[in-house]
Amino acid sequence: MRMRFAFSLFLLAAIAFCAPEPTAAGQAETGDSGAITCRVIEAHTAGHPAVVAVVFHQAQKEDQPRLASLLLQHSGEEAEVQIGGAARTAGSVFRLKSCFGRGLLLLPADAPPLKDGETFTLTFAQDNGKN
Repeated sequence: MRMRFAFSLFLLAAIAFCAPEPTAAGQAETGDSGAITCRVIEAHTAGHPAVVAVVFHQAQKEDQPRLASLLLQHSGEEAEVQIGGAARTAGSVFRLKSCFGRGLLLLPADAPPLKDGETFTLTFAQDNGKN
């Protein structure tokens, strides 16, 4: 019960600190239209349930409209995350409705660690390169 309460407080705090950003277009360095490079705003690990919660946005300002569109299309779906040279990790991605251009990523607790300010590549599983 305490962990659920703490996790709920974390989500509320993340939403409260979000602010809008200017818009432009772009895509990830990988060249894959289903992938986009993102930056960690903050990351937290919980023991029960065993999860890593990551609030993120685009790594480059020009990618903001594309990320916003992908989050709108794929909120609640599975996505793959690549952190540095580590293997891809599956997780769930959500659009934070009250935070323009921000997302919430839920990963298994054993995922490679993410630190505030770090970048990662996010690939939407359902995208199939159609964007």
